[in-house]
Amino acid sequence: MARPRSDSRHRIVASARTLLRRQGYHGTGLAQIIEHSGAPRGSVYFLFAGGKEQVATEAVSEWATEIATIIERTRIASGTAREWVSTMAEHFAREMRESGFTEGLPVTMITLDSVPGSSPLTEACRKAYDTWLAALADGLVGFGVPAGEANTLATFMLSGLEGAAVLCRVYESTEPLDEVVSLVLTLIPAV
Repeated sequence: MARPRSDSRHRIVASARTLLRRQGYHGTGLAQIIEHSGAPRGSVYFLFAGGKEQVATEAVSEWATEIATIIERTRIASGTAREWVSTMAEHFAREMRESGFTEGLPVTMITLDSVPGSSPLTEACRKAYDTWLAALADGLVGFGVPAGEANTLATFMLSGLEGAAVLCRVYESTEPLDEVVSLVLTLIPAV
């Protein structure tokens, strides 16, 4: 009889994702990730020969895919660009409120804490941001925004979200995000 496949890799990365959002890269230890995950210590070293840096890199990669999917699914479900932006913003605001403002945007925390000191994390964060910028720009183009304007607006949207999320944590309020979204909505053509 075949032995069931271990879910240790998934549990370790999931725990890292939670802890990294709360504490950043340097504030999260590999021993803490192992304890939080409940995975056997030996499996961590077997599955992640690159240690904490590899675990964090895989967490960033998962976030890149997850958030790109949120951007795309929300776009498909929205009738207008303004509805799309508002729905995405509410998703992130809800996550912050539900965490009691203890969890920031995932890649922001790692970027502020470890880039450019770690080449693998720098590359992973860059790829994540490139993926999200492309998804945002594609969504804007899909709603009729010209490509050149869409790229610039996507950069502004992502930068605004990232900065607002930092302020939301400090003020324990989603008001900074609400203000940024209000401004972004004025920049989106009524298409």
